[in-house]
Amino acid sequence: MRLSAYLSPARHRKIRSGRIATVLGILWALPLTLAGAVLIVLPTVLFRGRVDVVMRPTPALLVRGPLADRLLEHHPFGAMCAMAIGHIVIAQRQGLTARILTHELAHVRQAAHWGFVFPLVYIAASAWALLQGEDAYWSNHFEIAARRAEQEN
Repeated sequence: MRLSAYLSPARHRKIRSGRIATVLGILWALPLTLAGAVLIVLPTVLFRGRVDVVMRPTPALLVRGPLADRLLEHHPFGAMCAMAIGHIVIAQRQGLTARILTHELAHVRQAAHWGFVFPLVYIAASAWALLQGEDAYWSNHFEIAARRAEQEN
């Protein structure tokens, strides 16, 4: 017997609306995800990398490998252990922790909310922090929310 037979109609509607929202978020962020796929997923796979699917709490592709390591070590904004582009999380092969993954998945959810304009609003949040005399990274609203997600997990 199907599990859905045991769910109340209200619970069933909530699950269905959550799935619809997830699909819409994926579609809304699709331009970012496709850019990440072309820039990092395909080259990573070609150069002995690995791509895993993360389903919870947010669907994303987790990309790791020598090319991902090199990109993160030589990122124009400084070395980092992970980053998100749309629904793609690029992470170092060594040192990926649950906390870091939670942080990056928060950025995936932000991209699903803001869609293809996410990079622009992220940069605007950094510029706003600088105008306020604060640090562009640590005082960025999106980074603060991602650090908060780390603590809640």
